[in-house]
Amino acid sequence: MFFDTPLHALLEQAAARPDQLREHYAALLAEIGHRDATLRSMCDPSREWLVSELDRIGARPVSKSNQGLFGLPVGVKDTIVVAGLPTKAGTPADVGQLLRLPQSPAVTALRKAGAVIVAKQETNQFCSSAGPAPTQCIRGPAYFAGGSTVGGAVAVAAGFTRLALGSDAAGSVRHPAALAGVAGLRPRKGSLSDRGQVNGALSGQSTGLIARSAIDIALILARCPSLHIEPADRPTLDKERPTIGVPDISWHDIAPAAEAALRSSVSRLMALGYRVEPTPIWMTEEAQDDFFLVMSFENWLFHKRLMTEHSEIYNPAVRDVMRAGKAIEPQQAAAARQRLFGHRQRLLDLAYAAGLDMLLTPSIPWPDIRKDAGTPRDLSAIGGRFTAISNIYDFDSLSVPVERSSDGWRRSVMLHGITVPLSRLLACARHIELPQADACSQ
Repeated sequence: MFFDTPLHALLEQAAARPDQLREHYAALLAEIGHRDATLRSMCDPSREWLVSELDRIGARPVSKSNQGLFGLPVGVKDTIVVAGLPTKAGTPADVGQLLRLPQSPAVTALRKAGAVIVAKQETNQFCSSAGPAPTQCIRGPAYFAGGSTVGGAVAVAAGFTRLALGSDAAGSVRHPAALAGVAGLRPRKGSLSDRGQVNGALSGQSTGLIARSAIDIALILARCPSLHIEPADRPTLDKERPTIGVPDISWHDIAPAAEAALRSSVSRLMALGYRVEPTPIWMTEEAQDDFFLVMSFENWLFHKRLMTEHSEIYNPAVRDVMRAGKAIEPQQAAAARQRLFGHRQRLLDLAYAAGLDMLLTPSIPWPDIRKDAGTPRDLSAIGGRFTAISNIYDFDSLSVPVERSSDGWRRSVMLHGITVPLSRLLACARHIELPQADACSQ
């Protein structure tokens, strides 16, 4: 299928033969109609919408020197606003319309670069694991598919889109990406605009990307430079071979497959000249407590009016979760938010003193999580053991598939940038991820 070709070739061919895109997208829509009835990763893709998107990019001048992301199939999490499509956030209502949210600037950047928004993608209600998404794990119905950007991860793994735009509050991009065997990026807060989305103001939440590989993510960012903005306090160190710390994970219940993926990644990095060292650096209980206190309070601030005016759209379990922040006093949240800055600085100081530039961890402790192993909230918490550190301390973080297991499924590890820019994190990931040809087939 046309959209299964390596990304650079896909974009070149789309720009060279734009007249064939309608035929390619008709075939893609038929494939989605056939397979997504079971996977349920996409929110009602329609021929009329795709025709309007193709008409839009057809009016865009394109040349060999200015291909951008012309013809790239993109899916958008259904908490992020795309003008012309409803934003339901896992509810029966168009929450984007109720809140009068503008189109996401990240969506605008992708569309201006020539990308085609195929459809919105399924998510947990208001990104809460208390309101499970309908999406099935790419591995099969018995397995857990992950957190709230689950529709995007499954759609990329299934070949329905080559990029998914999502959000990550404690692993909601990286967790489902790892379970689907694709790459998931949580950049630092505000690097990709958080405006134009439901819950977009949450302190620890960051707009992120899912693609087949770190190579694809790097190419997309290079061809759409307005999508990503370097933070004002960007890291100043950019070693060609950063020093990578591996925290002690012996106190976690780690599946052998996750350990094996981590060990093989360490071996490959050391063979390439990276310095990899064990480190005691990890998130503290105090930092976790402050982070989730702030998140709970901000969730309540966001939802209290909507919950009053439109209580009927809420799953009861989700409503209970959002109400948990009601008991938190504003001064408590303000103090916890201030302490988070101190927690981040202390970890940075420890990293500088130890000469560490990145951390390397498992992406998830159990790559084969079965749905009957616990509730969606419990399983999401399990997945967050290694992801939340980058939300708490606000680091760039990337989950990337690095090897295949004996049964053919991809296993991932995660890199967290501490003192290096995102470009260096992506370059490091490219050294350990599966070859591009292997990463294109599940």
